[in-house]
Amino acid sequence: MTARPIPRVERPFAVDVTLPGSKSITLRHILMSTLADVPTRLDGVPRCDDVDSMFAALACLGVDVQRTGKQARVEAPTHVSRGPIELDLGMSGVSLRLLLAHAALRPSTTRFTGHRQLYDRPNTDLLDALRLMGCEIDDDGGRLPIVVRGPEVPARETTLSMGVSSQYLSGLLLMAPALPQGLTIHLHGATTSASYIGVTQAEMARRGVEVRRVDASTVTVPPAVYRGGDVMIEGDASAATYHAALATLHGGRVQLLNLGDSTRQGDYDFLALCERIGATVDRSDSQVTLEGPPRLRALGEVDMIDMPDAAPTLMAVAPFLPEPTHITGLATLRVKEVDRIAFGVAELRKAGVRVEEYDAAVTVHPSADLRAVDFETYEDHRMAMGLSVLASKIGGCRVLGSDCVSKTYADYWQDFDEIYKYPAMI
Repeated sequence: MTARPIPRVERPFAVDVTLPGSKSITLRHILMSTLADVPTRLDGVPRCDDVDSMFAALACLGVDVQRTGKQARVEAPTHVSRGPIELDLGMSGVSLRLLLAHAALRPSTTRFTGHRQLYDRPNTDLLDALRLMGCEIDDDGGRLPIVVRGPEVPARETTLSMGVSSQYLSGLLLMAPALPQGLTIHLHGATTSASYIGVTQAEMARRGVEVRRVDASTVTVPPAVYRGGDVMIEGDASAATYHAALATLHGGRVQLLNLGDSTRQGDYDFLALCERIGATVDRSDSQVTLEGPPRLRALGEVDMIDMPDAAPTLMAVAPFLPEPTHITGLATLRVKEVDRIAFGVAELRKAGVRVEEYDAAVTVHPSADLRAVDFETYEDHRMAMGLSVLASKIGGCRVLGSDCVSKTYADYWQDFDEIYKYPAMI
C-alpha cells in the first residue's frame, strides 16, 4: 500500500492546471459513440481506471476502440453480438449503471462483475425499471453479480425511482434512442444529483438526440441515431474542487485552463462556495482563475445535494473556517465506493476535528491544534484527494493507499506537487 507524505504548505502559490477530461462526460460519450452513425473521435479523454474499465467492457461487446494519449476513436459494431458475455467493471460504478441499461439492447445474456467494492453498490431501482421493459434479470438483491438478458421486443415505457442515484436515469436515457420505439420514463420520488441528469441531456443534444420533458415526472426519448465525428471533452469539475480548495485555503492562485462557465457540470458550483469563503474568481467560457483570500469567511449551512462528489472537499476545508459549517444533502455519500460520511468523519476526528454526524449531513466545527496523522483512504479516490487538502494545512501527514486516485485522476499527485514549486509573486 502506497503512503504519500503531505508537507505543510508554507506560502501562497501560483499554478496553472490542465484538468483531466471530465470522467462523467467521457463515459457518456464513449457509450453514445457505440450507437453513432459514423466513427467518433474523442479528444480530452482522461487517464483513469473508470475510463479503462469502460473501454475494456466495450471491447468485449465488439466495439472497435483505438486510443492514443488523450484521444480515442470509437466505432460502433456492425451488429449486436448474440452470445453470452461477461463484463468486469472493476470499481467503476458509473460504467456499471450505464452498461446495465445498455444491456437491454442485447437479446442475450450479459453478466456483470467487478471489484469487491462494486458488489456493495445498489442497483435495485434500475433493475426494476429494466424488468418493466421486458429484461430478464438474475441478481443478488440488486447487487453484483448481475445477469441481464434483453427482450426481443422491449416495452416503450418504464418507471424509475429516483431517490438513490441519478446514474440510473442517465443509463436509460443514453440507450433509449436505440430502442425501436424509443422510451418513455415515468419518474417517482425526489431526484438526487440532478446536475448529472442535466449533463446527460446536454451531451446527448450535442450528438443530435433530444430528451423531451413531457411533464414534471415524465421524460421521453424518440428513436434516433447519435452523430459521430469530433467531440472535445472539457475539464473535470470534480477534479477542479481540490485545486480550488487548495488555493482558497492557502491564499494561492490557480488558473484552470480547460473549464469555464460553459460547463453543465454541477461541481463547478464549488467555485461559488469558494467565493463565499472569500476567494476571488475570474471566469470565462473556457477558463477560470481563482485567488484565495487573506482571511477565510464562514459558510454556515450548505446543501450539497447537486454536487455530492464535492462534499469530501468541503469537509476538508470546513475545519479552517471561523464558524461551524453544517453540510446537508449527503444521502448519496452513504452508497458511494465507501460510506463517505462515516469514514470521512472518522478521519477528521482522527486529526482532532470536532465533527457531528447525521444520516445525511455533518456539522464541522472550527478546529485549532490539529495533529499530524496517517489518513486512511479506504481505497476511495475522493477520500484520498479530499484528505490531501486537509493534510496540506496540517503538515507531517501521510495519505495511505494514495494510488487509489487513479480511479478518476491518475495524474493527481503530479499536479498536487506543483503547489510546492511555484510560490506566488509578492
